[in-house]
Amino acid sequence: MRFKQRVRLLLLCVAALASFNLSAAVLDDLYRVQVAQAEDQSRDDALRGATRVMFQRLVGSDVELQRGPLANAMKSPQDMMRRIGTAEGGQLRIEFDSQALTKLVREAGLPALGRNRPGIVLWAVEANELGDRTLSPVSAWALTLKEAAAHRGVALSFPLGDLQDMSQVDEQLIRQASRDELLAASERYPVEGTLAMTVTGEGDQSALDWTLWLNDRSDSGRITGTAEAAADELMVAIANAVFTQYATPAGAADGASGWRLHVEGINSVADYAGLLRSVNQLGSQTPQLIAIEGDKVQLQVSFPGSEAQLERLLNLDMRLQRMPEPIVEQPVATELPSDPADVGMAPEEDVGLAQEPGAEPAEAPLPIAEPEQNQPAVPATPTLPTLYFRWRG
Repeated sequence: MRFKQRVRLLLLCVAALASFNLSAAVLDDLYRVQVAQAEDQSRDDALRGATRVMFQRLVGSDVELQRGPLANAMKSPQDMMRRIGTAEGGQLRIEFDSQALTKLVREAGLPALGRNRPGIVLWAVEANELGDRTLSPVSAWALTLKEAAAHRGVALSFPLGDLQDMSQVDEQLIRQASRDELLAASERYPVEGTLAMTVTGEGDQSALDWTLWLNDRSDSGRITGTAEAAADELMVAIANAVFTQYATPAGAADGASGWRLHVEGINSVADYAGLLRSVNQLGSQTPQLIAIEGDKVQLQVSFPGSEAQLERLLNLDMRLQRMPEPIVEQPVATELPSDPADVGMAPEEDVGLAQEPGAEPAEAPLPIAEPEQNQPAVPATPTLPTLYFRWRG
């Protein structure tokens, strides 16, 4: 391979990695659920249990399944499933139909989460008789936490643990849940939330002390039990915090507010396709293209929430960077001089406006015609509120 080809390939790889790091935390396996079937449990009950987990990922752990469209769906959950198979250990692996679930949630009128989720980076220490040690991403506890996060739809990740991390964070800072230091160390990662956790005990007496910072809110608690049960309870708590801040509000399509997105930096078809994929994650109607001018694209979207909620959801894709609204300079009005001589205009008697002796009086000027009262007023086209972004592909 020639040198130029190698350089080109290297640049493409770097660009791909950079694009990956800037992308949102998209859960590709969100609609895939894996559950164990107990010996005394029927296959239908196991499928309903998987459906319950799927609903909780989308509409929160407090979802009501006793009435309404979701209750009817629980009677025949196979109608929302695309594939049913088996995994290691005899577990059932179910792949749900995303379109059928989206339609069902809309019919139920419930707020919901999509594939885009805020990333959560976990700083954890494990305490034992020899002292505290940073939790390794390949340790037994880490694998249990990752499995629980995937089961509950949480975009969990671990820090690299390299020299930069070690120079900023030590075990004591994690145990103390030192907010400023941990948030500063998390800035290098494409995440929105930071989770600090201390693991103590083992077996049935395991305990997790945790603190979560997500945007301007924080939550904390203590969980005890087996490793699997404690990890699952922790991820349910994290999922609830995410749902509270990021769930798309329920609302009919005709009741959603219209917004205009002005995005600069769209320099290729791939950029435009990435932008559409990101906007489609809002769960609203398909965005409409308004205009394309150079690297600027304008889209119209419908969204049933507030501007703050819309911006928070769009910020999940870190390729979208919010920009301030451009300042439009107003034209300066020129003041006309009061003296006609200043603009070369002759006095009234020099232009024939004065009456000569014996002349007929000048006719009065015609009145300006007023619009007829019976003519219907033309309604003004409402101006959509506009959000400005720059695309960093």
